[in-house]
Amino acid sequence: MNGPNGPVDALELEFKVKSEPWTTIELEDGTTLRMRLNIGKVFRLEQYDQMTGEPAYFVTTKNDISLQVPSKLKKFQQFPKASNEDVA
Repeated sequence: MNGPNGPVDALELEFKVKSEPWTTIELEDGTTLRMRLNIGKVFRLEQYDQMTGEPAYFVTTKNDISLQVPSKLKKFQQFPKASNEDVA
């Protein structure tokens, strides 16, 4: 696989998800933000931590985000009404 400094020897590992909890936070403006991390792939690198001797891992991820925004913060964009010619 390609690392930041070039090719790195790594082994892709199979995995199973034990849980996918959401983290929910409330912002000071009243917005509720929910986030969850989805794991794509996991690789064990051939490199080891010199202090602990533990192997290094590389993980590809995707973030899922859900928002509940108070009405007072929303700005609605107005679109021009379609004419009969636009609809036909």
